[in-house]
Amino acid sequence: MTTIPQRIGNYRIDKPIGRGGSSQVLLGRHLTLEDRVVAIKLLLSHDDDSIERFLREANIASRLRHPNIVQVYDHGFQTPFYYAVMEFVDGAALRSLIQNRALPIEQVRHIFLCIGQALDYAHANGVVHRDVSPGNILLEQSTSRVLLTDFGIAREAGKAGVTSVGHIMGTPGYLSPEHAMSATAVTHLSDIFGLGVVLFELLSGSLPWDHNPGMPPDSNGGAFTPPKLLRERGVELPSDIDRVIQTMLALDPAKRYPTAQAAVDDFERIMSRHTSPTFVVGSSPTTPTLPATNRRVKLPHLTIAEPEPHPLERALALDLLKGPLQESRRHAETMSDPYEISNLLDHWAAGGLLRIRALGRQANLRRVQTTNVYFYTLKVLFERRTPAAEIEEPDYKAAQIKLEKEIDRWGVKLAEPSAFKSENGGTVRLPGTMRVAACTACKELGRTVCPRCQGRGRVSRPAEGIPAKAAGSKPTTPVPNGGARTPGAIAQPAGPALGVPAATLPGVSTAAPGLIACPECSGTGALRCKRCDGVGRVLQHKTTTWSRNTTSYEGHDDLPRIDEHVLSQGCRKREVYHEQAHDGFRPEWQHVPVIVELMRQAQTGLGPDVRVVLSELQISFIPVTEVVFDLDAPQPVPPAGNSANTKPARQGEIYSRYIFGFERHIPKDWTLLNWDRVWVLLLAISLLLALCFIAALLMRMRLLGA
Repeated sequence: MTTIPQRIGNYRIDKPIGRGGSSQVLLGRHLTLEDRVVAIKLLLSHDDDSIERFLREANIASRLRHPNIVQVYDHGFQTPFYYAVMEFVDGAALRSLIQNRALPIEQVRHIFLCIGQALDYAHANGVVHRDVSPGNILLEQSTSRVLLTDFGIAREAGKAGVTSVGHIMGTPGYLSPEHAMSATAVTHLSDIFGLGVVLFELLSGSLPWDHNPGMPPDSNGGAFTPPKLLRERGVELPSDIDRVIQTMLALDPAKRYPTAQAAVDDFERIMSRHTSPTFVVGSSPTTPTLPATNRRVKLPHLTIAEPEPHPLERALALDLLKGPLQESRRHAETMSDPYEISNLLDHWAAGGLLRIRALGRQANLRRVQTTNVYFYTLKVLFERRTPAAEIEEPDYKAAQIKLEKEIDRWGVKLAEPSAFKSENGGTVRLPGTMRVAACTACKELGRTVCPRCQGRGRVSRPAEGIPAKAAGSKPTTPVPNGGARTPGAIAQPAGPALGVPAATLPGVSTAAPGLIACPECSGTGALRCKRCDGVGRVLQHKTTTWSRNTTSYEGHDDLPRIDEHVLSQGCRKREVYHEQAHDGFRPEWQHVPVIVELMRQAQTGLGPDVRVVLSELQISFIPVTEVVFDLDAPQPVPPAGNSANTKPARQGEIYSRYIFGFERHIPKDWTLLNWDRVWVLLLAISLLLALCFIAALLMRMRLLGA
């Protein structure tokens, strides 16, 4: 056993205070600075992999200076140990505090806020922790500080580490799906997943699963499944808290919060609504405080309005891509800055000769509200199957019929569609409908009576001179008293037998025709049965014919006084949702009115023969900011090459302007023109036209006088 030295660097070792699998933590005191107490971490392993990780942790943590991250002061090598000198935290790990019990909600808020801010800071500096768990969170006893520690398997963005592809690193139970794939696939969104597990455990005292997802079965592992709800663990909290946790624990990283701070902010908004006292809000909202340099912006009645949550954001919250929504929230915060609005209005006014100069300076802002306008595209793949048709075919092989359960046409499994494309399809047999039947056409003989010779195998030879039509007709021998010959009697030549000379019959040869073999059946008197092809049995089964075709349906939110087509043409959309459903539509789509209307349009084409086999919903959005303001009386504007009058169109009127998209595009508006300039321009044009008319008239009179 290696002896621990009594002194490391400038620090005297007091006592051991902790131990890990490959390291030991000691309490150290500075040799000359008595009040400097530190924690010294010694690396006990000497393999190259452990040494590289230890040094990387020291280098990474030493650059991170945040009140909620344990600070590393120094690191080095003193035979035979690598060591790191760190901030001493007089407390314990969060793991020892939980012990299968929930913590008070205010303490949970404090811990979640601190670790969320620590992670957000680390991520902003390109560092991914990769092992966010209660064992790596410290609580200082005297100050209640919460600190994130142990960056031993942390990774810097854009830099290769020592982790092998396919190797899993981290604490079981807190691993993200990316961890289960490979430690190299872990990103900052994986830390947010681990923080979500920690939050659930702080609130309930247990993990959100009954197993450790991502781990082998022999380690109580299993597949990743949706997390349990807090109420399933006996915790009574607002349902929106479950939404926050489920968003953090989304299996698809793109559906998690884009930053740890975004998760903290959402959690705090929910808790503030349910824990803060209720106040009566007066009719005059608080006016935002602006820096002294921005006092020119007039805010006598400004309201920063936050719209009600969109039905889409409630119904599809867990599946929405959080990155674009976070970008929209930051955009809304920027657009709520009155100084920003004033500058945009001034810039817009300067872009047209007839627009009011310094519009932003004159505007008394009353209300600013940013709303997302959502655009929907519903793709539907329809499948048509014809009613079952009875099919017969000769039973040539007499093969054994497979015993199957009889199913209808919609029970037949076809290849799953992989894309939205039309297919001509084909014909498929319905299982369980095959049966053998006796051929009723030939009574199982396989042969039918020849229709030409009626089974006799002989027909009359046509007499010479008899027209083809007569030769082909059935001969009838006259009998006394005008009766016809009996059926089956052999045809006899007409004439002499009746005492009538043959020569007296027009068009009839005197040669006797006789009998010949039937050319139709070659004298056999029978033909091969066409129905069973001579087998005597037929196979009967049912078939259906299928085909597929695709249709797209478009829709959008409808805001008054906004042309959504112009909006979508001039601004770039951000995709926020893209999901598919097999055999119909997703049930959560029923909670968004615009989507319900698109599904109604699609369902008009459904029926017994047509069903939806694949649907896909794509949703994107464009933020729109509405600015409501009135205008001051005319004020002089500092000369900037143009000292024209800035009189507004109609002083005292309330105006509403829209600012489109992240591009902050302001569409044209004829109501905000400097009408003094407009009338002067119109008068100048009128005078110019009048002068041109007079000049032309004088010229014409001069020509006529000449």
